[in-house]
Amino acid sequence: MGTRIVHVSDISGREGTQNELGRLAIHQHPEFQQLPVTLDVLPEEIKTLEAATQLVVLEYFAPGSRRGERLTVTLEDFNRLAPDGIEMKAVVFQALIDQQAQRGTAKTEEPVPSGPARGRRAKADYATLEHAGEPHRGRITETEKRLVREHLDEINQRLRDQGLRQIDPSDPAMKDRYGL
Repeated sequence: MGTRIVHVSDISGREGTQNELGRLAIHQHPEFQQLPVTLDVLPEEIKTLEAATQLVVLEYFAPGSRRGERLTVTLEDFNRLAPDGIEMKAVVFQALIDQQAQRGTAKTEEPVPSGPARGRRAKADYATLEHAGEPHRGRITETEKRLVREHLDEINQRLRDQGLRQIDPSDPAMKDRYGL
């Protein structure tokens, strides 16, 4: 008596050999939180999918709302927001200039450093209220977690003012990251 293993596509249910089936990993989907999920697929089943290569990720804050709604749209849809005769690229560029001027980040008043130019930014101490919660690649220390838990509204306000992503306590990844 022998055992026969049958490989089938999760999409169509059609049989294929192990060498014929590919994998389709779903990393983000608006209706599923328990991701990633991997499907076995035949190449012809997904060849009609077109990858959207130019996407814009936005966060919309409705009037009076403290929590934003994240949107991912194509660049083409985003550019349609601009009125006729105006390029959205110009609108964004002008807003960037205005925000930098408001923050006082104009570098023209600073003294010119002598010696070779340095492209590095000073290291931020994320275990301080000044930098806690900012996006970074390093390990989240217990001190940073505590600061975020104790000062979440204050930190989110600072992040919002700096144009950075905010900490959403309902987001499972952030909940885990900061121990919320």
